[in-house]
Amino acid sequence: MKNKFIIILCLIFSQIYGQFNFYYNFNSTGNRVCLISASIQESPIQVIINLHDSALNTTQNYTIKRRPINGLNSDWITLASNIPPSTSTWIDTNVSLGDAFEYQVSRNSGTDIATGYVTACIKYDQTDYKGRMILVIDNSFQSSLSNEILQLKRDLTYEGWFVEELYVQRATTWETEASILTVKNAITTLYNNAPATDKPKHLFLLGHIPIARSGLNAISPDDHDSGKGARGADCYYADIDGVFTDNQTFNPGNIDVNAINLPNDFKWDQDYIPSQLEMAFGRVDFADISYTSLTEIQLISNYLNRLHNYRTVTDGFYMGNKTAFRFGYNNSNDGSYRSLIPISGINNVDEYSGNLPFPQWVQQNGPYQIFMQNQTTPNATEWETYGMNATIYSSDQSYWGFWDGAQNNDRQGFIRYLLSKSTKCLGLLWTTTGINIFHQPGMGETMGWSCKRIMDHNLSNNLYSKPSQIYDTPDYWGRTHFQYNGDPTLRLNQVIPPNNVLQTFSSGEHLTWTASTDSDIIGYHIYKAFTEFGPFIRLTSAPITSLNYVDPDFTNVPKFYLVKAVKLQITGSGSYLNPSIGVLAVSNLAISTTEKNIFNIYPNPSNSIITISTPNEIIEKTIYNLQGKLIKSIQNNSKEIDIKDLSDGIYLLKITTENGIINTQKMIKN
Repeated sequence: MKNKFIIILCLIFSQIYGQFNFYYNFNSTGNRVCLISASIQESPIQVIINLHDSALNTTQNYTIKRRPINGLNSDWITLASNIPPSTSTWIDTNVSLGDAFEYQVSRNSGTDIATGYVTACIKYDQTDYKGRMILVIDNSFQSSLSNEILQLKRDLTYEGWFVEELYVQRATTWETEASILTVKNAITTLYNNAPATDKPKHLFLLGHIPIARSGLNAISPDDHDSGKGARGADCYYADIDGVFTDNQTFNPGNIDVNAINLPNDFKWDQDYIPSQLEMAFGRVDFADISYTSLTEIQLISNYLNRLHNYRTVTDGFYMGNKTAFRFGYNNSNDGSYRSLIPISGINNVDEYSGNLPFPQWVQQNGPYQIFMQNQTTPNATEWETYGMNATIYSSDQSYWGFWDGAQNNDRQGFIRYLLSKSTKCLGLLWTTTGINIFHQPGMGETMGWSCKRIMDHNLSNNLYSKPSQIYDTPDYWGRTHFQYNGDPTLRLNQVIPPNNVLQTFSSGEHLTWTASTDSDIIGYHIYKAFTEFGPFIRLTSAPITSLNYVDPDFTNVPKFYLVKAVKLQITGSGSYLNPSIGVLAVSNLAISTTEKNIFNIYPNPSNSIITISTPNEIIEKTIYNLQGKLIKSIQNNSKEIDIKDLSDGIYLLKITTENGIINTQKMIKN
């Protein structure tokens, strides 16, 4: 009986305190956060909201709200209130297959409101066209990194993006210079010229893009006055319609010269992002990195190759489905509790413990999708020795805000130094006063977009309710110094792509491939474009289970195909259809034409006359829509085409020249 009593007591203790792979104290650390995740059932269809802190909750009733994905504060609908404290699950039956919603769970302790968030989805489809993005590239790398940049553009295209490529003049200093206006104007032009229904969603700054700075005398991160003034503000490039002014002064003396803010110095006055960001953004910039024998070109090349290996799931680059954190400061712990559980599920969240250097612990216990180091400043030697076996790394030390300068110590430029190391880490966040809610990757969203959502949170829109605490009051919300370092289009759950994709012409375009070796593959999607860089249109309405596909397309134009494996991805947010990167196959005509000189057209977009630039004499011009349907054929040698009669949209222009060259280019009418 004594042994039986001990076993029962241990089971009870385990249920209350040991149900997770991490420590959670409701009475001290838990009064600001509800631990929640979502699971789904398909028959009958329902979303199950899991209330993981119910075992420790004895007095506080729950309230559950729901809104559409990326909804506003006004979109919340209260689904249930006064849910008893001991309730461990709550079921939403007002859902359909393919749905995705954002849920808020809260409990009122009388003095504070604890909250948790999850984006719950039921086979939410993430396999379609992802939209436009702008890739801004330091033009000093146009030749030296041409192969790596081409590979990056292909990878982004094969993931589903339509890439708008923009080369800009390299920054000459870490100080702000007038060239930021040129860069912003070029980005704005690309954004405004994009179709109204397909505006760019992400902005990737690659290389030493001119530094935009913003800020005056607002309360600084961690109350360190050295953080006041004009700090790096890439949000300036992503806020297309925000009004930034340059007429105020901040110069208290004894601060970094770059933080001094004077009228008409191209440093903006705003401490807070003026309006909701139009795009998620991220920067990869390895200029002036110390403590390395590698050149800036080598560092960027290494990063882009690591990025490619991650996307294609090369051996050694599969990062699994676990996340982890090191217990530390309260607001960063809150970020771990709120974000990691919906991303990887409650049983896949580990807590760092012990006396090992944390990079060593991550190496031994990972790989991890995310590791959140919630207190200690990283040690460069430990990163050199053990690497960082996590795709995303976050910390909460205030050095994080000083990315915007040459690396000269363990603070200035240090975050860029960490990202430049040859580790598995591809993105870095600062979570103290910035990004401490980012649950959306649990439903297949990008890291950049998740960061954008909390960057958009401010006192006026209150997108996310958070209890006020030190370093996380409205004074810190929506700040211009918020930054994501890395590729903003990065998604966390990898899928191994198919192999040996081949194309032959047999009763149309005939594709075959070898199956993906990943688990839970439910089929394959096929995509087609008429230029190598798309946009690719999905041909299959549902994933097919066979390893071949015939496109009965006999049009005499180049055709490019992608085959993607589709996995039923189960996370702490339910389930979604998760595609691999596409593997390319091209028609024989596409192979032959891509080896020949490509013509150019300008202006593009245009609303009237398109001019063709080619040294060859043209004998025919044909215009197709994206489905390959012939729109018009013009048989003359003019190098101008009047497109005023076309509807706004994207078309394919094919020219045939006197020497038989046939080429196709994308053409935009707006």
